Amino acid sequence: MRRFISLPWKLLLVMLLVLFIMASALTSFSLMRVQDEFYQQQQHKRVLGEQQFRQYNQLIENQLRIWVESFAEISLVSQQDSGLADFKRALAQQIETLHLHLNVDNVWLYSNADVVLYQSTAVIPAAIDDLVQQAFVRQEPQSKILCEQYCVKSLVFPLLLDDDNIAVIAMTTTLVDILFYLNRSLQAEVAIVSHQRSSTARPSDIQLLSSSNTSLLSDLYGELPQLLDVDRISSQGLRLRAGNRHYFAQMQLLDDRHERQFHLILIEDITSYARANQSYQLRIILIALLAFVLLALLTYAITKRLSARLMTLAARLPLLANREFSRFRAASERKTAFFSDEVDNLNEATLKLSWQLEALNEQVELHTQELENIAMYDLLTGLPNRNMLQYQLKKALAALDEAPGLVGLLFMDLDQFKKVNDSRGHKLGDQLLIEAATRLRACIHSSDTVCRFGGDEFVIILSKMADEEETARVAQAVLQVFSQPMTVLGEDFLIGTSIGISCTADSATPTEDLIRQADLAMYQAKAKGGNSWHHYTAEMYRAFAYRLQLENEVRGALERQEFSLSLQPQINVASGKLYGFEALLRWQHPERGMVPPDDFIGVIENSHLMVPLGYWVMERCFVIARQLVERGYHNLKIAINLSADQLADPGLSDFLQQQLSKYQLAASNFELELTESTLVKNVADTLASMHALKSMGFGFAIDDFGTGYSSLSYLKQMPVDTIKIDKSFLFGMLDNHADFQIITSTIAMVHKLDLKVVAEGVESSAQLRVLRQHHCDYAQGFYFSKAVPEKELLHFLQDKFRDGYWLGSVRDDDSGA
Repeated sequence: MRRFISLPWKLLLVMLLVLFIMASALTSFSLMRVQDEFYQQQQHKRVLGEQQFRQYNQLIENQLRIWVESFAEISLVSQQDSGLADFKRALAQQIETLHLHLNVDNVWLYSNADVVLYQSTAVIPAAIDDLVQQAFVRQEPQSKILCEQYCVKSLVFPLLLDDDNIAVIAMTTTLVDILFYLNRSLQAEVAIVSHQRSSTARPSDIQLLSSSNTSLLSDLYGELPQLLDVDRISSQGLRLRAGNRHYFAQMQLLDDRHERQFHLILIEDITSYARANQSYQLRIILIALLAFVLLALLTYAITKRLSARLMTLAARLPLLANREFSRFRAASERKTAFFSDEVDNLNEATLKLSWQLEALNEQVELHTQELENIAMYDLLTGLPNRNMLQYQLKKALAALDEAPGLVGLLFMDLDQFKKVNDSRGHKLGDQLLIEAATRLRACIHSSDTVCRFGGDEFVIILSKMADEEETARVAQAVLQVFSQPMTVLGEDFLIGTSIGISCTADSATPTEDLIRQADLAMYQAKAKGGNSWHHYTAEMYRAFAYRLQLENEVRGALERQEFSLSLQPQINVASGKLYGFEALLRWQHPERGMVPPDDFIGVIENSHLMVPLGYWVMERCFVIARQLVERGYHNLKIAINLSADQLADPGLSDFLQQQLSKYQLAASNFELELTESTLVKNVADTLASMHALKSMGFGFAIDDFGTGYSSLSYLKQMPVDTIKIDKSFLFGMLDNHADFQIITSTIAMVHKLDLKVVAEGVESSAQLRVLRQHHCDYAQGFYFSKAVPEKELLHFLQDKFRDGYWLGSVRDDDSGA
């Protein structure tokens, strides 16, 4: 059960929440404004500090420059021949004076960029050398703040000599005066620190070099966060607290030439600002709390009476749900008030709603039956749909408990309907379905049911059957009815049907099983060419289950490397010389043993494995061809069977080119075999792919010629090199005159097209003799050899061939093996 909260309390909570949000927003806005003003002030101070730092910095530079110029003039550098020597001695005497009065630490005198005349220290910092070089090049003073163990200001001044040459004097001075001036002028503590070069720093990495208030810096050090954002502090500053005092620190970069960065820190005491800000926040909170209390009392008083009236109305509303409309109206009538409000309007609206709901309830009851009928029937044909099929089928099966018999199911699919529907449009297809439904109604008794299962599929339920022959009679009647052309929109269409039949005498048979069985039988009827019927059998299901299991096993066979190639030799009929091999796929199942190709090739073609498996076969053929070349077997062709999907794959050309480069082979060593059905599946795309591969050097052969679609009209367009005569014609060529004529005429026709002929399935010397007499080019079959596993190929070539010629008999006077 849900917890109940009265409307006054809800409104009170809402109002308090709104007020809280408003007060929070206003307070936040005020505090943000104060904070912004504070940060603007600090930014101003930061800019002021930078300006004063530059001013004091410039002041020191000017003092030292004036001293150098004055001292040089007094020492008469530009007038005496030995001026630099005198200046050097005079400069050495002024070191103590510079140190005491100008805080100069070190002095160096250069006569040119490479010669140091005087140096106050043994080691000259590299940074001083760089500034000296710049002074000689630019001939103007240079200055820079340099930090190593501590920070100093470096200045370099050029001196003009009497021979238009210049000398350079360099010196370093401490930053004590600058820090002192900043401390006094900004009323802020000043410090110089260093840390590792990084955008972040830890307190433990920060090293204090100098400070105007070391004790304060030590106290603030303990208050630093674990990780400091150096970039953010440099641009926005950092607020700190030590004891009950508040401070604001700003950073200014002095030197970042090394692994450590050096910063100038300005620390301002903002305790008075922080305390004023806290006092301001407290006043805002007290005002908000007072407003909360006053608004809460006012809201509760107003909503108390309103909630009582709403509760009374809510108690009557369940009467509408129970369809007690008259009782609800009697309880809701009340006198009209002098002043009406929203609750009065709500009460009137519910009275009107009761009248509307009563009228709607009557309409719903009237149309419920109509809606149930619509849900059970197909809108196009008027036949029962799947829902009604399930209902009627369950009803027929349940009747078997009272009157034993049989229930039959005919599952029908219209042959060639999809082709007509796609080519002539859905409007005509709908009319064909309506005509089909009319004809099916005429084939059944009043106790039977015909349903539209979906698309162009229909189902007939035959109940109260005495035997299975009744299903055959109805199926035959359906085929007879559909043997007559359908006239739709002034055109005649001959649409056959394939029928699957299932029967049961068991009332416990699931309806889904009966439908599935009939569906399987229907596909068997289609496999026979359509326009026929087929009974479901247990063997059919076992075959289907076996095929399904085989398909699942095929998916893992490639990963487990259970596939291999066997190669059947192709022999030149006239000379007996080895022409090449046809690569044939084999599957060594770990449990079934060698699986016949007829069992799994069809499964592969109907799955998504055909293309990846085809690429595997191609690469294995390239490996075998490379091995043959390395063993001295040159100019042998390997025929690779190519599926329609493989030929249409956009990556085929690139893959073959990669293999040619990888194994250093010529495309002329390979022949791609295509079936007639592949050639006519999509002529335009097929021709484009074949010409692209032909331009690479690959040959083409048409496999099983004469067994599929007639492709003679395309032979002139296709870059075909070889025609293979199917073995089914060779089996009967010696006994069947028709097969003999087909073979001889095919050989003659192919030769006229300037193509080669390969005869498959040669099993006797007599067959070979006839082929040679009619100038067949090449032959393959068990007479020469069965397909040889790839692992045994080299040994087979050594045993059966000498210098590339077959050791068996191929001459007219041979009697055969």
